[in-house]
Amino acid sequence: GIFANQTLSMVVVHCVTFGDDEDPILSQAAKTLFKGYFDELKNDHGCDLTFQSFQDELASLPGKFSFSVKGGLWVASVSGEDGGDEGDSDGDDDDIVVVGPGSMIPGGRQLKDRRLVGVVALKELSPGVGEVKRMFVGKEGRRKGVGGRLLRVLLDYAKSKHYVEVKLDSLERLKSALSLYEKNGFVRCEKYVECPEKDHVCLALQLAMEATG
Repeated sequence: GIFANQTLSMVVVHCVTFGDDEDPILSQAAKTLFKGYFDELKNDHGCDLTFQSFQDELASLPGKFSFSVKGGLWVASVSGEDGGDEGDSDGDDDDIVVVGPGSMIPGGRQLKDRRLVGVVALKELSPGVGEVKRMFVGKEGRRKGVGGRLLRVLLDYAKSKHYVEVKLDSLERLKSALSLYEKNGFVRCEKYVECPEKDHVCLALQLAMEATG
């Protein structure tokens, strides 16, 4: 299941619920990474998300990304040690460790000994349709396959909740993000949300069309 530990990897994906029994390191990391997403878009790419009421979203986490409302929020961690799983790997299904609420990290490792470097969220856009939001990997976590693993976990969860389609919006200038989405089967679609940026694009993935065997 989506909350099971699947196999050992340098990258661990943690389900974040903001529950009372959850390590506060996770909820704080989610907030920090959300802010990192906002700041990088604004400072490095000239895109200000104020029009999306981002600060209200940050203050009310998990909000629409709660698992209780068919949403989801995940944070990725990597070993605190230098080196390791370098390269351009997007992450394969058979090398993802998913740690659910209250679960231990395989190998007896402590969360405080790991670096929390990436985040992604899912929300219900309409019945049967989910939306990928806030995909972000901090600079220290890049080139480790973190983004690909986060996306695969989100898509597996979306299937488990019987979503038939997942959409997202992005910007043409975010070339590495678009490449990741397209490698995972997303294709351009009609715009379903307004955005003031001229290079705004929307993508969609039909989950029902994917092979299940």
